[in-house]
Amino acid sequence: MEYVVIKSFTDKDDKRKYKVGDRYPYRGFGKRERIEELSTRKNMRGEVLIRPLSNVTDDEDKIMEDEGERRRGSRKIDSGERIIND
Repeated sequence: MEYVVIKSFTDKDDKRKYKVGDRYPYRGFGKRERIEELSTRKNMRGEVLIRPLSNVTDDEDKIMEDEGERRRGSRKIDSGERIIND
């Protein structure tokens, strides 16, 4: 099953930084216990950090789109035009 990050975190197992919208795990198959921790509140942060891709809500999807825009370096300026930073 594919999972998507709904809240950014650094994985304690592989030290990889996952951002909103990233797929989890980065490569291969994640350990069942770790997926259980991250998909429930049974982790150090006490928050759900990943969801099965098929269970992402519309609100979470919008947040992931917004995060993706910021990660690509786009920003809005006062005139409302969009500038893409290289």
